[in-house]
Amino acid sequence: MKSLIELYQKHRDLIPYAFWGVATTVVNMVIFTILTQFTNINYSITYGIAWFISVLFAFYTNKYYVFHTKHYSAKEFWYQITTFFAGRLVTGILGLGILIFGVSILGFNNKLGKNIWNVIQNIVVVILNYFWAIFISFKEKEAK
Repeated sequence: MKSLIELYQKHRDLIPYAFWGVATTVVNMVIFTILTQFTNINYSITYGIAWFISVLFAFYTNKYYVFHTKHYSAKEFWYQITTFFAGRLVTGILGLGILIFGVSILGFNNKLGKNIWNVIQNIVVVILNYFWAIFISFKEKEAK
């Protein structure tokens, strides 16, 4: 029982991260799907719009509900948000690459295919984003 408690304590942020990660993915997918279904906007632009809105949503949910981080100065807040967006930009580009690979290279160029490849890239991106958040954006400061 003690080892289960220790395991939970070590990874206690995984449950809320998973919940808010799913919520962020839903936000991304809903926006992507609405824009792909009801507009003629290129899927790459649709991806960018969905990405930006979902990253903004993710920043606030990660900061306040997952990692419970505080900021004690504007500089610290801007560090958190810029590193968060920088990490999301890197994984966003990777996600776009995965989407382009599935849609344009492998030829899944129908609405269902685009959405399937969007799910695949979201899974990869969510995992990478977790590690970026805990090791860079919301890393706990050492006590002085």
